[in-house]
Amino acid sequence: MLAAAPAWFSDNLGPIAAGTLLVVTLLIVRMVQKAALRMVLLGIVVAIALFVYVNRKPLETCARTCQCSIAGQHLTVPTCDSDLKL
Repeated sequence: MLAAAPAWFSDNLGPIAAGTLLVVTLLIVRMVQKAALRMVLLGIVVAIALFVYVNRKPLETCARTCQCSIAGQHLTVPTCDSDLKL
C-alpha cells in the first residue's frame, strides 16, 4: 500500500518538478559542454600530428640542408648550420 504524499508536497508539485528538471538539465548541459571541449581539443591534437606527419620529409631536409620549405612556405632559419652531421 502506498503512503499518501504530504500536503506541502502535493501543493508544490509543479515548482518541485520544474526545479528538479532545471538541475538535471544544467548537469546534462555541463557534461555535453565538457565532452564537446574534449573532442575539439582532440581534433586539434590530431590535426597537428597529421600536419607534422605529412611534412616529415621537408622537416628532415630542413634539418640537414637548412633549405626549409614547410607547407609550401619558404622559411629562413637564422641559426642553422648545414655543416653539422645529424
